[in-house]
Amino acid sequence: MVRRSALLLVAFAALAVVPSALGAFPAPYAVQGGDGVLSSDGSTQFVALKSGANTLVKAVATETGAAVRQRTVSGPFGVPVLTQSGFAGGLFHDGSALVLQNVGLEPVSRFLILDTANLATRDTIALKGTFGFDALSPDGSRLYLIQHTSTDDVEHYIVRAYDLATHTLLPGRIADKTQKSWVMQGWAISRATTADGRWDYTLYANPGGYPFIHALDTVRGVAHCIGLPWTAVQDPVYTFTLALNGNKLAVKWQDGRTWRRVDTKSWRITKP
Repeated sequence: MVRRSALLLVAFAALAVVPSALGAFPAPYAVQGGDGVLSSDGSTQFVALKSGANTLVKAVATETGAAVRQRTVSGPFGVPVLTQSGFAGGLFHDGSALVLQNVGLEPVSRFLILDTANLATRDTIALKGTFGFDALSPDGSRLYLIQHTSTDDVEHYIVRAYDLATHTLLPGRIADKTQKSWVMQGWAISRATTADGRWDYTLYANPGGYPFIHALDTVRGVAHCIGLPWTAVQDPVYTFTLALNGNKLAVKWQDGRTWRRVDTKSWRITKP
C-alpha cells in the first residue's frame, strides 16, 4: 500500500507540468462515470458506474438518455480512457462487445469482455503486472495492451499483444523494428483510427524529448514511430489533435489549423 501511494504521488507530481484538464494518471486508465464510450453509430453510450464494491454497467440511449439495458458485474471496473484528453475506447470494431479494465493500480490487471447486446460477460482476463487497454484488431481476435514494466516510472511502457482465442499473452513487444533504439515514453494526447479499424495513430507528448506519433497496425501486430520536429517547450503539444483523411494524417493546433501532415504510406512529414 505504501509503494502504491508513493506511485500515485509521483504521477500527480508529473501532471503538475501539464494542463489541469488532463487525467489523474497516464493513459490508459479506467474511469467510472463520465460519458463512457459511444457506439460507432452514435446511438448508445456504454458507461460503468460504481456500485459499492461492484460495477453497474449501463447501455444508455443517446437520444433519450434512458438506460436500455444494465447489468452489475463483480469488482471495480471502468471504461478504458486512451488519452489524457479523455478519449475513451474498448468497443470491438463490429460493436458486438466491450472491454472494461480494473480501476486503479493492482498487482494483477483484470479485464472483462461484455457482449453489448445483453452486457453478459463473454470473457475474463487476469494478467500479473500493470496493463491497460490500448487497441483491438478489427476481427476482435487480438487485444493490444500498454504494459508499464516498472511502477516507479509510469512514463515508460511497452506495447503487448494478447490472443483472445488462445487466452495467451504473446511473447515480446510490439515495436518499430526499423528503429530498435526507440524508447516508448510520454503521455498519449490524441488518437485517430482508420475506418476499417486496422490502424491506430496515437500522438504522444514526450517531456524531455520530441513528441511522436505511434502508428499501430492491429492486423499484422507491428508498429512505426514518427518523431515530430517540435523544438519549443512541450506545453502546446498537449492541445494538439490528430485528424485522418485517407492516407493523410494531420496534426492540428487547438484552433483547428494544421501544424504538420504525415503521409501514412511513406511516413513523410510535411508542412501545410
